[in-house]
Amino acid sequence: MTKLACLAALAVLSLCAQGPGRGIPDLTDRQTAALTQMNTDLAPLTQALNAARTALIPAPFTDSASIPAKAEAVRGTELALANARADAFTRIQASDAKFAPNQVVALAAGGGAGRGGRGGAGTGAGGRGNLIPGIRTAQTNVLIQMTTGVAPLTAALNAARAALTAAAYAEPRNDADIRAKADAVKTAELAVANFRANLFTKLQGSADKLNPEQVEAFVGIGGSFSGLNFSQPDPLNFADHQGYVSLFDGVSLSGWDGNPKFWRVEDGAIVGESTPQNPSGNTYLVYRRMEARDFTLKFEIKIEGAGGSGLQYRSKTGLPWLSGTPNNASGGGVNLNWMMTGPQADFWPTNGADTYSGQFYSENTPMRILAWRGQVVEGYGLGAKRLMGNIGDRAALGALVKKNDWNEYAIIARGDTCMHILNGQLMAVMVDDDPNSSNNQSGLFGIEIEAITKVSVRNIWVKKLN
Repeated sequence: MTKLACLAALAVLSLCAQGPGRGIPDLTDRQTAALTQMNTDLAPLTQALNAARTALIPAPFTDSASIPAKAEAVRGTELALANARADAFTRIQASDAKFAPNQVVALAAGGGAGRGGRGGAGTGAGGRGNLIPGIRTAQTNVLIQMTTGVAPLTAALNAARAALTAAAYAEPRNDADIRAKADAVKTAELAVANFRANLFTKLQGSADKLNPEQVEAFVGIGGSFSGLNFSQPDPLNFADHQGYVSLFDGVSLSGWDGNPKFWRVEDGAIVGESTPQNPSGNTYLVYRRMEARDFTLKFEIKIEGAGGSGLQYRSKTGLPWLSGTPNNASGGGVNLNWMMTGPQADFWPTNGADTYSGQFYSENTPMRILAWRGQVVEGYGLGAKRLMGNIGDRAALGALVKKNDWNEYAIIARGDTCMHILNGQLMAVMVDDDPNSSNNQSGLFGIEIEAITKVSVRNIWVKKLN
């Protein structure tokens, strides 16, 4: 048996397995074999119909002038398939596999053996989900309006398709009715396509127009948010910068502010170095050109030596230091404008068993460590915090942190929730329900250097949402 025949047989047998009232009642082996053969014979036309429907999908978004011709192509393949089905069914009814009237009703109601697939202009294609790169709320609203607004027209199209299928099983056969039903399908296809084209033309004439990549993605999901299949997210791509802006030009500290005794650019990376001869104590390099609250930040970081670092976000400068005026052995008192207060994505890969890398730390506040690596914590500012769940064993997660090598770090901050991700692994989640907490304020980004160490940071990209 061919692959197509196997698929056809499975389709028919699945109808039988549904039981009386849902499938075809009292189906005999001869009838099953006849339907299997009909499915096999109709498969090339079914594929041609699906191809014609698929070709019509992008027309409203890429070439609206081609809609009439492509709708006519759908009509032609619909009519060819319906006539071929009627021919096959006429032969079955003249054989010892003849279907009883109640079986014919069930066969037509079930869509008919060999009926075209659900894709095409009316229902949209499933697969990837509504993943449109960089889509904004205003754009989404228009596309949702398109999806909901076209729903009645889609229902009419599906009804027209069902009526054409039923006409192919009519006894006696009525060729004029089959043609009329095929014409009705074309009319319904045109209504759906033209509705989408009109709305899309308005969208593209506005300030919220989709860019070519977004159009391609929307067409790829069928030009509709309805009928989408469950889907997996795209694989991790740390180098994907769609919708991001760079905070570091790779050659200078333009936009960054810190003590020049400790910070420089070297081999395409920001380098902060504290040595026994030139110790930094605790100091920061602050990015002054952006404040953000809700964002996704991606960067690469490497530590050489025994000290540590971290990436500050939602942070402030110039605030008094809780432990007194900070000092460093190189120059006495430290400029508070180079000291940062606020959330930190910690990074200490060479600290013994690596207790801290990935944790959520509140720098220069009484809150201190709020979510250790491996924890999901809920709290309320300076109030009590509670462990809500575990991501994994702290030591096992620490084994994923690379020592003396580059690590991919991502911070996701949305509202009262912050997540730290290291080398593709979620490390810590902090939920702070206090709207006045320093963890929940818009603020600056910055890089820390602490103790005797060398920290390098490169490829710093942010997608700012507020």
